[in-house]
Amino acid sequence: MNGGWRVADALSGLRLLLIPVIWWVAFVGDGRLVALGLLIAGASDFLDGYIARRLKQESTRGARLDSLADNLLLMSAAIWFELLHPEILRENAVVVTVTAGIYLSSLGVGWLKFRHLGNLHLYSSKVAGGLLYSFALATLVMGIYPPLLLWLAAIAFMVSSAETLLAQLLLSAVDENMGSLLVALKRRADNRTIQAIGRARKHRSQAPHSANDVGSSARPTSIMPTSAAPTANEVRP
Repeated sequence: MNGGWRVADALSGLRLLLIPVIWWVAFVGDGRLVALGLLIAGASDFLDGYIARRLKQESTRGARLDSLADNLLLMSAAIWFELLHPEILRENAVVVTVTAGIYLSSLGVGWLKFRHLGNLHLYSSKVAGGLLYSFALATLVMGIYPPLLLWLAAIAFMVSSAETLLAQLLLSAVDENMGSLLVALKRRADNRTIQAIGRARKHRSQAPHSANDVGSSARPTSIMPTSAAPTANEVRP
């Protein structure tokens, strides 16, 4: 079972297979079918994570497959929107370019440093994902894009991508379930404090005792009995 395919992995694989189908629908120009494909992809994205946790099927391979599917779907969706609604990029070139730049930077740093695409499942990523799906579905179903929802989704996605980028730059190892960069940094600081306290206690336990505890060795006393010591009257020339 550990080496075989799991249900969660199969759902991630299904999402990968769905991408070329949506590509064909986007070329045809049917926005509502693209919306349906995105709904199915979003459902599989939710279910694969839920099932992996529920059935205790989390694995490195599954996490990387899920990350690959998510990032390919996101990059493909950007092109689908350019095909179906070119006015979005034309009228919002700056915000789209900045958002794409931060996102691609986070992917590049993750690949160069950790050899996998960054998808840390941060809380900010969940918020951004929800807003992006809402914007995509609203635009594809209505046929026109809502500017306010576009800006909200873009800002949330910039924040999420920037947090992913900083996490990969600041941390020597990334946990895909860390939740938040602030939580990870606090945990690291707490671990360092605990380690420092442990080293201090170990150092104190190994330190030599004080002079009061080992007075016989620090200040040796005479072993001659007092009664045997000559008095002043006995010592005469």
